[in-house]
Amino acid sequence: MFREILVLSVLAVLILGYANSQTYSQSYTTSMQQDQGRAPIVVNAYAAKVIRPGDTWMIFIQAEDPNGDMKSIAAVLWEAGVGYYPTEVNMLKAEDAKQFSGYLFMKTPTGFNLNWDEFELTLIVRDSRMHGSQPVKLAVTFDQAAKQVIPEKWKEAANHEIASLMFDIESSSFYNRGGNGGNFN
Repeated sequence: MFREILVLSVLAVLILGYANSQTYSQSYTTSMQQDQGRAPIVVNAYAAKVIRPGDTWMIFIQAEDPNGDMKSIAAVLWEAGVGYYPTEVNMLKAEDAKQFSGYLFMKTPTGFNLNWDEFELTLIVRDSRMHGSQPVKLAVTFDQAAKQVIPEKWKEAANHEIASLMFDIESSSFYNRGGNGGNFN
């Protein structure tokens, strides 16, 4: 008799545990489905395609989020002949959680060796649930004669600094010569 009660009790606990796990699983799935489509949206972005080595590259971005919970901007830099630099994540200010229009900036090294290099920056705006916006890709090359101009459309955004990108970029010639920048001593 005791054995039958014990077996029935264990069976009841297993059935109830399974039913509860299905309920939690279903509600989690449902809440995830409700969150779909509510990722931040990059409305517009702009950056000069050619800049002078040593200039600070200004990257303008306008984004919004229906939920008002944007938290960060992930930035990935790729260099032809080198590959990807480590991803940078910059946290947004609380007042930028619903919408913002501003700029990120990246200081670049001086030196004519950069004139032959090509870079591509990818930005993704993320919210508190880690939903990401569509990726925005901006290319940049270098030329000693280039002059970076801020278009009229972005003049107001130039007053709102969002973050600094701290990529430690080098000319691809640095990597192609064994990482010594051409210094063979």
